[in-house]
Amino acid sequence: MSRKYQVTLPGPASEQLNRLASDSELRPSTLAGQMVCAELARAAADGAVRPLRQVPTSARAPDGRAPWLEPYGGDPAWRSEMWGQVVALHGRYPRALSWLQEGWWGDEELTEIVCALAYWRAELDDAGSDSREEIAFHLQLRDISQLLRQAGGGVTNAWRPGAPPEAWSTHHQAHSVGNLRCAQ
Repeated sequence: MSRKYQVTLPGPASEQLNRLASDSELRPSTLAGQMVCAELARAAADGAVRPLRQVPTSARAPDGRAPWLEPYGGDPAWRSEMWGQVVALHGRYPRALSWLQEGWWGDEELTEIVCALAYWRAELDDAGSDSREEIAFHLQLRDISQLLRQAGGGVTNAWRPGAPPEAWSTHHQAHSVGNLRCAQ
């Protein structure tokens, strides 16, 4: 998220900024923002502040949706990738996800929660740099595990990871099979 700041420069500094901006064909405010970012990067390199976490370029799908949500109109590649991430998540945390029930993908809300959790784990593994993110993930995983347990269904209906079912592979459709709310 970007923020606007209003700064006041002394006359000579303002004139220099205007000259540099004119030479680079940038607006003075754009150039000033670039200069501030460069100084923040230098301060991070010197250890004065924590380095900024780079936002992955794939953070948003081309249609503007979050990457843990299926693109509008469906996307078999997304479904294949996301299914793999969910299977990996379950394999890594089988006890926490032992209450996830067969057919979870038929509940749109639960599907979004599970896919967001799987995506979050993948992002932490690939680009995590703050231990607090790891702690937040595990606290959220515990909360979701408790919600799944409270929703019931028992071990006889527990989901067993494997190849995606045809209902997932051909087209993700929302069918209500439960109601979960994720605590924030």
